[in-house]
Amino acid sequence: MKIKFSGVSKVFKPDIVALKDVYLEIAKGEFVYIVGATGSGKSTLLRLITREVLPTRGTVMVGDVNLRRMRASDIPYYRRDVGLVAQDFKLIPHLTVYENVAFVMEAMSVPAKMVEYRATRVIEQVGLLRRRFMKPPQLSGGEQQRVAIARALANSPSLFVADEPTGNLDYRTSAEVMKILLSINAAGVTVIMTTHNQYIVDSYRQRVIELDAGRLVRDEVAGRYAPNDDV
Repeated sequence: MKIKFSGVSKVFKPDIVALKDVYLEIAKGEFVYIVGATGSGKSTLLRLITREVLPTRGTVMVGDVNLRRMRASDIPYYRRDVGLVAQDFKLIPHLTVYENVAFVMEAMSVPAKMVEYRATRVIEQVGLLRRRFMKPPQLSGGEQQRVAIARALANSPSLFVADEPTGNLDYRTSAEVMKILLSINAAGVTVIMTTHNQYIVDSYRQRVIELDAGRLVRDEVAGRYAPNDDV
């Protein structure tokens, strides 16, 4: 999906400016890192894309849809085409890996045979087929992250949004997660991820968008984590 921010600002009460006058276009099929210090507006930008919040000013377009004008009844249908991986995974601890992935589709009344096919396929895609009957507390942090990714892929989204997907992982596990995200992107899915991980950004060079105090201060093709990292 193509994404376009036109003069977007977001102010939270009483007067917290999370984003200020952001102009941004992301083409269908791109892979984009969103970087910046804590409080720079990264998560707010993602929440605008997923339609969790609305802009105070400006317009957010995803595909041909103006998210500001979207009816509340259409939001669940929109989110079916957006895969989201949150920082805290949001896995259901008493359900197995398979059940965590299947639950999302069952809630949307997907036919049982299709649920079984899709759930098995995405669990295999993230390398957890042999652990599909284990529960989240039995898994490592990296494995839990892969379950969250599988769940986000269950509905074959056109847009994949990940908030700090390697935030609490060691570099080897982070690299494994990145290979999954890059394979998702190679299949034509637009991928947007926020990150503080300099190693990941510098190793897997993609477009880098940097925010600072709510402003877009850098937009660089095949960029590094910091603009002066040329050595």
